[in-house]
Amino acid sequence: MALERLNTLLFFAYAALFIWLPIPLGSKFPWAISVMEIWIYLLTIATLLMITTGSMKLPTTISQSRLPVVLLLLSTLWIGFQCLNLPENILSLLSPEAYKLHQQNNSGSMSISLDPMITWLQFHKALALFLLFTLTLILVNTHKRLRLFAYSILLSALIQAVTAILLILSNYQFQINQYTYSMANALLLIPTGRATGFHSNPDHLAGLMEMSLAIGIGLLIALLHRHHFNNWRQRILHYTETVLGPKARIRLLLIILCIALVMTHSRMGNTAFFASLVIAGIAFIALSRHASKSVIIFLSSLIILDILIIGSWFGFSKVVDRIEQTSVISEASRGDVYADTLTMTESFRWSGIGAGNYFSAFPAYKVEGPSYYVDHVHNDYLEFLLELGVIGTAPLLCLLLIFYTLIAINLIKRRNALILGMNFAALMGVTSILIHSTVDFNLQVPSNAALFTALMAIPFVTKQIKTH
Repeated sequence: MALERLNTLLFFAYAALFIWLPIPLGSKFPWAISVMEIWIYLLTIATLLMITTGSMKLPTTISQSRLPVVLLLLSTLWIGFQCLNLPENILSLLSPEAYKLHQQNNSGSMSISLDPMITWLQFHKALALFLLFTLTLILVNTHKRLRLFAYSILLSALIQAVTAILLILSNYQFQINQYTYSMANALLLIPTGRATGFHSNPDHLAGLMEMSLAIGIGLLIALLHRHHFNNWRQRILHYTETVLGPKARIRLLLIILCIALVMTHSRMGNTAFFASLVIAGIAFIALSRHASKSVIIFLSSLIILDILIIGSWFGFSKVVDRIEQTSVISEASRGDVYADTLTMTESFRWSGIGAGNYFSAFPAYKVEGPSYYVDHVHNDYLEFLLELGVIGTAPLLCLLLIFYTLIAINLIKRRNALILGMNFAALMGVTSILIHSTVDFNLQVPSNAALFTALMAIPFVTKQIKTH
């Protein structure tokens, strides 16, 4: 009994991590990143101790998910390899441009990374995310825990959404010094006009809302069943449960999250949400036998209700205005950053410049870019490719391919409502961030990257969960 309680406590410590991560600026503060890493390391050590002592059985999910685990590990180890001081002949072969720059600067280092100290910090973050992926496979191993995991994400999102809505309605918002991430500056409140919650950037709050909404929609889909009523009492009981039961509570929560998403006025955040909803909805209806008439009506109502009613009350028109006002001129500086980044990528195609080195390396390659400081590309694909190179990025692309393949298999073969709903959530949440990542860097924000990592593990988890 004591071991079972310890096992349960370990799972709740895992779930609590997702509630904590968004609060300190999406865990972008340096100390918050360290807290995340230590939290995950301690969870991993405790899990390993329980497994080695026989207190916990290693679920079949791990043995059945060796390939995705290996792929993610390869990408993580590559970041560590970028930090190593290599023999000159090997470095000149792997990265001729890095070899030339190290010689010119007399840096005393012969690593693939242009700044190995920064890449070493990124390695720890990548290792923590890899371990989080593995912990999800191990700890979210039952039907009940899968549901509790989903509710913990919704609780976290509700805290963020309510905070963002209250701040924006009171005409105040956090002002963050994005270069120092000073806690003192984080306490300064000024009007901004866009909801950010505890985040420094409204687009990052939008990213969190997109993934959380996907989980909420997946949970609600799991509660939508085909009903056959034998008499009027059963019909009245069903409608009463619909109005007062968990479906109504989740729908209300979804409305709050959608309000927060709309109030961020994030162009791609809102676009990615609705696009991913349509994509996941079509895939779910086409592949799953659970796609009853009630599911189709529900998915359709989400789009109609949220756009026409919620959007008209809480600022969807402002999102549309921002999209309409987007012009070649207003986006020219970002396009220049893309062009100069692609030029950099040509020089570091295979091995990259080292994880985390974009902000320090970009000024030397900037030709037409803006005069202000650029810390990220505003395109996760370009940033990953530049920093990790083809060698470090290829395993991640393979993992994505396996993820989508397994989602399709689960939707076709599995029958349990919660498992199907969570596969829908993973499909929609991951797709939404992948769309959003074309113009933003949500995956560079630790809290969003952690939730994205957990969503990536969901289809591998649900494939093995037994439902008697």
